[in-house]
Amino acid sequence: MKYSFKITKYLAIFAGALILFSACKKVKVPEPMGDAGRTLVKIIDGGSPATIAARPIDFVPTPTKILAVELRRDIPNAAELNKTMIVTVKDDTAAVSAANSNYIQMPTAWYTIQYGSDGVKTGGQGGTFTFTFKPGEFAKEIYIVVPDATLLNPSALYGLGFTIMTADAGGIISAQKSVVVEIGAKNAYDGVYGIQSGLVTRYTAPGVPAGDVLSGDLTGNPDVIMATVGATTVAIPPAGQTGGLFWAFGNNSMVAGIDGLKAAVDAATNLVTMSSSGNATLTNWAGHVNDYNPATKTFRLAFRWNPTSTTREYEIVLKYKGPR
Repeated sequence: MKYSFKITKYLAIFAGALILFSACKKVKVPEPMGDAGRTLVKIIDGGSPATIAARPIDFVPTPTKILAVELRRDIPNAAELNKTMIVTVKDDTAAVSAANSNYIQMPTAWYTIQYGSDGVKTGGQGGTFTFTFKPGEFAKEIYIVVPDATLLNPSALYGLGFTIMTADAGGIISAQKSVVVEIGAKNAYDGVYGIQSGLVTRYTAPGVPAGDVLSGDLTGNPDVIMATVGATTVAIPPAGQTGGLFWAFGNNSMVAGIDGLKAAVDAATNLVTMSSSGNATLTNWAGHVNDYNPATKTFRLAFRWNPTSTTREYEIVLKYKGPR
């Protein structure tokens, strides 16, 4: 009994000591940066090396305005916000080439750049923009205006680069300092389409079905890409590329021999004409529907090729899912 009492007594003393130690221990709390902080200058969503910002535009002859650069200075305190700061941003053609060697430098006659009433540009392509942040200002923007997107090659991508070069008044240039704006013209039909239904039939001769596993239902096959190649024309990628057509579901075999497959939409009637630059025999399937429904963004396509030999008949319904 005495032994038990002594253990209980010692445990009580030990617990009291722990409580006293915990009460005396100081808890660490984060301290504000205060006057020790410095202003960080960056491009929103920029990077080092440059990030790519896709800015697809409609294939139309009317002006399109694109936000290219959101320039910011992150202020640690009121004193820094009240400083005047000068920041320079380069029209960075080298960043464009580094990001993608296939980008085309857009001719200067095809676009203009807007950069506020206080921005100053020196030099042409590859020149420098100078921005003055007045007390209280923390944001500047650069816009690209394309007056007529139909001048652009719809099958090409154009790039314009912007990189922060200097910041005075103690400013620190962030790693978010560079961006390449990717510009591509897209018509109203451009995008990724899901297969709603479809049927393909292969023949060993006219009127003689092959009866192979490549013929059958198309439902369940991968999404199809419709890419702008004209004001009202889209192209479907060839075999071997993402977004191309497959034979019947389940065999994982893509349709070859009809490269350059295009769907041309009559904007007045919404009727569609199918063609292939790689196979001149491909035409609309007579007696079947070829049209586009703008209300539901749905294509109904029916076409055939090799009509005098190994005929192929392909009918499919495609509904828009989103941008490519």
